[in-house]
Amino acid sequence: MRKVIFLFLVIGLFSCNTTLDKSIFESLSVEELKVAIEKDSLFKNTYEYILYVRDTVIKSDIEKLKFSDLTYKRVHNFLKFTSDTAYFNPITERIEKEWQEKYGIYKHKVDSVSDFWKKYKQENSIEQYVKIELVAIDKEYYSYSRDIRKVNLGFRLTPLKGKIEQIIFGYSIEAKINEKDFTDIYSSTFSSLDKSWCRSTNPFSKPVVWYWEANYTNEKILKSKTLETFLRDYNIYIEVDKIRKDGKNMSNDDLNIPEALENHWRYENNEYYQDLYLDDVVRDVLKEEYISKWEYHSQKINEILKEKDPLIFEFIKLSINNI
Repeated sequence: MRKVIFLFLVIGLFSCNTTLDKSIFESLSVEELKVAIEKDSLFKNTYEYILYVRDTVIKSDIEKLKFSDLTYKRVHNFLKFTSDTAYFNPITERIEKEWQEKYGIYKHKVDSVSDFWKKYKQENSIEQYVKIELVAIDKEYYSYSRDIRKVNLGFRLTPLKGKIEQIIFGYSIEAKINEKDFTDIYSSTFSSLDKSWCRSTNPFSKPVVWYWEANYTNEKILKSKTLETFLRDYNIYIEVDKIRKDGKNMSNDDLNIPEALENHWRYENNEYYQDLYLDDVVRDVLKEEYISKWEYHSQKINEILKEKDPLIFEFIKLSINNI
């Protein structure tokens, strides 16, 4: 997709008229280049782009032979065509309408299957069995100085549906000043590499407060904070990983929620990325053929550009494939 975006960024730069009929493999003299740029300053962009593809991307004599008939004028007229909004705007509107008629319904289908799995996760998640809260920050000092030896975090664990025999949970903290949306929180803060892990094999059937030592990174933050100032300045994200209850080990991994849906949920507050993962939900969960709006638009526009001048279209694709 980055490659397609690059194509339109490149071709949008050009809109000048030139009578330069030389092959792109013939060098322009300084005077010829000066005259062309004086007629239209944007020819500078055309020339630099052609030089880039010609001298950097094209590697073999066979490729040079293939594009030997291209002239500066021909390439430039093609690029001018691509920037003709009066021509392409109605086409874009037509393509958008076509896509909506063919694939717009899938947004509603994804919403429906997403709601089903969300309800399923809520009803079966192991978070329903225990509530975990940070309730204390305890600091231990060296006996011979006021330097902090270690910082312990106290968590209150409250069983919600009877005795918990064992538990593993993870937490991570983030300054509120750097607070991200749910997308970034889930993908970075909730990464297993970022979490600090807490484990207990002691059964509990009523609320308990247990302490775990903070790691070095978190200690640097916590050693100057009270519980009140920490909660004022930081968010703490807690996720239950596994529990043992009634002799049975349970994990959210056991829910087998499709990965495409998990990704889709992570980006619910980001329309661009949500659409990317919506495509995966349609293909992987609904098991239906689907083309995203951007892919559909790109295909249709590329068909027009290729029909306009297949050789120049291939010439431009070389630079895209070289990214």
